[in-house]
Amino acid sequence: MDQMLDGAPETFVSPGDDFLPEYALFDPNGKVLESNVEGKKLETLSGIFQEDAYSLYVSRHTNADVSRYTYADGSTIIFRWHYRAEFTNPVLRDMLPPFEYLWLATFGAALVLCLLFNTLWLRRRLAAKLKLFSEVSEKIGAQELDFTIPHAGIREYDQALGAMEHMREALYSALSSQWAAQQEREAEIAALAHDLKTPLTLVGGNAELLLGEELPGSSRKMVETIMAGNDRARQYVASLLETAAGGDEAFENTSLSAMFDELGNRTMAFAETKRVCLQTHNGLEGTVSIQRDHLLRALGNVVQNAIEYTPAGGNVYLESSMAEGGWQVTVRDEGPGFSKSALHHATERLWRGDAARGTDGHNGLGLWFAAEVVKAHAGQLELDNCESGGVVTVRFC
Repeated sequence: MDQMLDGAPETFVSPGDDFLPEYALFDPNGKVLESNVEGKKLETLSGIFQEDAYSLYVSRHTNADVSRYTYADGSTIIFRWHYRAEFTNPVLRDMLPPFEYLWLATFGAALVLCLLFNTLWLRRRLAAKLKLFSEVSEKIGAQELDFTIPHAGIREYDQALGAMEHMREALYSALSSQWAAQQEREAEIAALAHDLKTPLTLVGGNAELLLGEELPGSSRKMVETIMAGNDRARQYVASLLETAAGGDEAFENTSLSAMFDELGNRTMAFAETKRVCLQTHNGLEGTVSIQRDHLLRALGNVVQNAIEYTPAGGNVYLESSMAEGGWQVTVRDEGPGFSKSALHHATERLWRGDAARGTDGHNGLGLWFAAEVVKAHAGQLELDNCESGGVVTVRFC
């Protein structure tokens, strides 16, 4: 612009398309002869064509961005400019916003993208650390306590994980002590039961010898009472030894169908001696990892319990099926059913308080042992009643 007006030129010379300031050339009557703008921008330049309008505009704008020059032929040119970076290419100048605005917009967009990518990265990293909490909680919930909780690398997370580590150590110590005490108690019971076998055998043998002698009626009756009591004591000792055995049996892949058939064969003879009809239905298939002998004894206890409480001539139904996500065994008898108290306590150790289902000959270990074995196999033992009698359902996931 300074070059155009340098030396007070007498005529207007067109500056070309790359001229940055806005300009408009007017004749003495205010008609536009030439301009590089149009629309509102041209209207602004036309509005300050008159001398008084131009002076008023300059007085109101301390940092005036306009200039006015009159040539010798009477034509007047008005310039208007902006102090900002502009594209030198006129096409880009028309298509795009001012470079300063475009640069700010680009910078803002880049900043937003950086924040977005940083947020996504942080989210992924925090999610990975939060997964650690879930894994630790699952292990503690499953009582898998023989491990060390790692650090997350985030101070707040590490503080929370440290608290979980203290909890894990406390639980591990408590459960270890409980397990040791239980093992010691089981060993003591097994030792006591084993020590009782010899004197009970001697008592039973001597009583049998006495029964072989000619005894008065009252003496024979007392010896028979001794024999009956000795038999019950021996059954009790056998049950104690059975509950103490098998805890170290290894898990092995076993055919469910074959195991169920063996369960039926084992209990069929006992049902015949009680004159009870044992009806079986085998709906199992596939293989699972179980303590085979241990589980057979446990399920056998459930079946024998049902047979003992079923009157002669009655039926016991032993059924199995594949359930959603697992399998189950159901034992249904035609006895008196479980009392309200038995439904809550029959699986407790040494519980013998069910008046509805007589306790003669029972030591309160059968269903407790079965429940413990089922629990060790991640199963559930449920007691209930039906129209015909009692129902025991054993479910495995």
